Amino acid sequence: MQSLILFIKTYKPDFERVQKLLTSIEKYNKENIPVVISVNDNDFEFFKNNIANYNVIRDSDIIEADSSDGWRYQQIIKAHVYKLNLCKNYLCIDSDSEFIRDFYYSDFLYDENTPYTIMHESKPFLETMENIGLDSENIFFKEALRATRPLFGNKGKEWDYGPSPYLWSCKVWEHFVEVYLKNENKTFLDFFQEIDKVTPPSECVIYGEYLLKTRLIDLYPIEGFFKVYHYEKQYQIEKKFHDIEKFKKVYLGIIFQSNWQIKKKKFLLFK
Repeated sequence: MQSLILFIKTYKPDFERVQKLLTSIEKYNKENIPVVISVNDNDFEFFKNNIANYNVIRDSDIIEADSSDGWRYQQIIKAHVYKLNLCKNYLCIDSDSEFIRDFYYSDFLYDENTPYTIMHESKPFLETMENIGLDSENIFFKEALRATRPLFGNKGKEWDYGPSPYLWSCKVWEHFVEVYLKNENKTFLDFFQEIDKVTPPSECVIYGEYLLKTRLIDLYPIEGFFKVYHYEKQYQIEKKFHDIEKFKKVYLGIIFQSNWQIKKKKFLLFK
């Protein structure tokens, strides 16, 4: 069993983004950390025919789930990677991500069995949200946290367990699904729907809060691995500081979230 894999959940409309991500992985993955790509079942043959030298699997190899709501569907797939029995831990990477410098197992693992945990107060991000006119007290991760936390009985500071890519232990997700949810006589979707009564659920919040409740692995908190532009307004106020060479000193990669578009010349990373 691998100590760590890079896990990419994607589908056909994101194929070009996945190609860019894989190009960056090929360039910077210095210890050949294994890559697993999971795709919607209907897109499997397309990916198998167009991506060579990678382990491409069907989403249904992980879990059967209703794909009519794509956003929730992909969260469910990502949370059940433990069912593959391939790895102890995984870095869950979205298609709109690109690595910008060399990376190694030691960037993600404290020791062979224990991943770092993304867990911080996110003050610089909250400040930026205020600067683009969003209320930092009611930002998305805080709303998801406030809806999720009472279900576990947690308290204390409002932690940010992101941004993507997420670093997760299979032990935590397996215990949540196979022990906690079964004891509560709930499915993963049931748990999602409880949160959804208040606000859209977040898989990284569920993971983080369950880990906080159970301490199934030792906690070694870190901030996120990538520089993330969540909103176009955020990029517009920060673009004068956008310098990949400087970012390489701080981050492993960069994300322009795929829910907004920028001219290609503005985010071309590799010459």
